[in-house]
Amino acid sequence: MRPPGVRRRLRLWPRSLAGRLVLLLVATLALAQALMLALVRSEQDMVVEGLVRGQALTQAVTLARLLDTYPAADSERLAAAFRTREICAWVADTPPPARTMTAAETGLADILRRMLHGVRAGAPAVAIAPPGSLGRGSCSDADATWLPRQPDDRPEGRLSGFGRRRLAAADIVVPLSGGRTLTLRTAVAFPPGWNRLIFLSFLVSSLAVALVTVIGVRVQTRALRALADASERFGRGESVAPLPVAGPAEVAAVTRAFNTMQNRLSQFIGDRLKLLAGIGHDLRTPLTTLRLKAEFIDDPAVRDDIVATIGEMTAICEATLAFTRAEAAAEATGPVDLTALAREIVEDYRLAGAAVSLAPGPAVAVTGRPVALRRAVRNLIDNAVRYGRQADVTVTALPGGGAVLAVEDEGPGVPADRVEEAFKPFVRLEASRSTETGGIGLGLAITRGIVQAHGGVLTLKNRPQGGLRAEIRLPR
Repeated sequence: MRPPGVRRRLRLWPRSLAGRLVLLLVATLALAQALMLALVRSEQDMVVEGLVRGQALTQAVTLARLLDTYPAADSERLAAAFRTREICAWVADTPPPARTMTAAETGLADILRRMLHGVRAGAPAVAIAPPGSLGRGSCSDADATWLPRQPDDRPEGRLSGFGRRRLAAADIVVPLSGGRTLTLRTAVAFPPGWNRLIFLSFLVSSLAVALVTVIGVRVQTRALRALADASERFGRGESVAPLPVAGPAEVAAVTRAFNTMQNRLSQFIGDRLKLLAGIGHDLRTPLTTLRLKAEFIDDPAVRDDIVATIGEMTAICEATLAFTRAEAAAEATGPVDLTALAREIVEDYRLAGAAVSLAPGPAVAVTGRPVALRRAVRNLIDNAVRYGRQADVTVTALPGGGAVLAVEDEGPGVPADRVEEAFKPFVRLEASRSTETGGIGLGLAITRGIVQAHGGVLTLKNRPQGGLRAEIRLPR
């Protein structure tokens, strides 16, 4: 047995096909979104993209051209003119320490080299690092205030609009003539790996995928719902027209198989009922002939015994014919007031002088075939009156839907080991085997078949105070 916590987690797994597909697609979408962010949100790539789209490279080329044109004495003045809160530029007589560039930095350096055509300079270099790790170079403290701080400590207006975006610093190094080196440092801001815009995008995508999935699944499984409904009605004994073959290939194959199965079963049941009806009908003629011949027997005891046996056989044939006619009759299914139906049956028995009562109660509606249900209830009341002298009928509604009709008597009951045997055709638990006291053994078999055809259950229970309780439980 699973622990309680495991059972609670398993209940989160939807039962419907649409719910499971939506859950799987949303999980797949979340995984794809995370992988995409992991691939796209590379800081190096984003810094490179920011530098390429920004003005840092252009400003570095422009300043390098000016420094290459003007005298060396104007270098500091020209570099100071390019300094802003986001850019710090200076000219040094010695190059910065050499370092190995990454692939992204090498790509930026190649772009910068092509932009510097015509400038008498060496190979440029680019260095990208977290803020503060590149040092302050030759900028004064006043000009170095652009260096990023924590969001709560950032001065008002500095890198405004970035909010809590991440920052990176990039040094663009351009060797100039005369051994001088130009360094232009800039700050590049890029959004964090997960923000409200990304969450909103994921939410909208998930809702769109879920909506399309639910609509698609419902359209594709419409044929399955029709098949389930037809199977339920066919199981209750209703006549179901062949279903249209539609939907996906798998659903169409199941529908086609259901139509074939229904046709074969209906034909098989019809042939069986015709066979039983034919046998019962054909036996009536020889039985009538035997009865007429038995009347000519001189010995009264032998004659009465033979006539009684022939009468019992005739009763069995008549019951068989009635059973097959009831099974073969096609009756429409509809709403049935079970309380009103039981009241009418009880009134008929009262008029005939039988001790039958109905407990008062509200109307209880079920779906079924009225004539068949009437016959089932009559059979139970007949058994109660025959063996238990009286019948007390109650009709109650179940909390979750459905109904219970119970018939109680004060008879001897049924042995516990023979309850199931009582439902078999032509089985009589009464020891005398007389049709006058024990019937022919088809009543409970017919009743159980009718109840099961309605999707219900028929049970027999011995009452503690004596007697038998026959109970019909019908679904909603």
